[in-house]
Amino acid sequence: MHEDNMIRLAHICLGGLEQSGLRLHAVPDISEFQARMARIGKASNHPMLSPDWHDFTSVEAFGIVFCIDGEDVGGVAARFIDIGEDSLARHWASTYSRLYNSGAGSPVRAFSSTAAKEISGKIVYLGELFLSAENRKGKVNWRLVFHYLFSLAHLKWKPAWTYGFVRQTDVLSGKASRYGFTRQHIGPQEWEVHVPSRSSSEYLVTLPRIDLQEAAAFYVKHPEFLLDPASRLGDHAGKQ
Repeated sequence: MHEDNMIRLAHICLGGLEQSGLRLHAVPDISEFQARMARIGKASNHPMLSPDWHDFTSVEAFGIVFCIDGEDVGGVAARFIDIGEDSLARHWASTYSRLYNSGAGSPVRAFSSTAAKEISGKIVYLGELFLSAENRKGKVNWRLVFHYLFSLAHLKWKPAWTYGFVRQTDVLSGKASRYGFTRQHIGPQEWEVHVPSRSSSEYLVTLPRIDLQEAAAFYVKHPEFLLDPASRLGDHAGKQ
């Protein structure tokens, strides 16, 4: 039963993180999430997850705040979108025109086949990953953080796909795999308009529902492979 596995996976993740001193707190209000992150040095959310651009309800988005000794040290956020039969590429083209190009047309082109033909329906976008500067040298198991987030998003929304963007250098260093994204796609789109923090070299990283369900079943049976102390929390790797 997939839901049971997701609950057990989330329990394993939270237990492992709490043993290392890191607690995760779900925040249903993205405005509150942004404000709490701002107090520890994070810039405002990027347009895709910004309460300045969208009137999010708790049904559509939530944040997770990382805490050590009761103090906020970082976070990550998730957004649910049902794009129906539209492709992810079409969704990007239409929303990016407004978010990044003042409505003057799509700032991206040359979509990969994954974005243009494969991904549609109920999707979850992950972004705004941040860790305060003074805590970036500590140890954390990123797989626990992200698999808790994946589990929570699955139980809340049951998406067909979960996706985000990761810089090329971070993908090549193995971060996307440590996060738990099973598929990594080079060149999902090409940018024709300069946008700070966005690049044609960034990877689209995805986790299809079936991959998550199989990972949950495996980790519930073999939690020792998830509770890996070798993962380290490095530099801020958040993408919008």
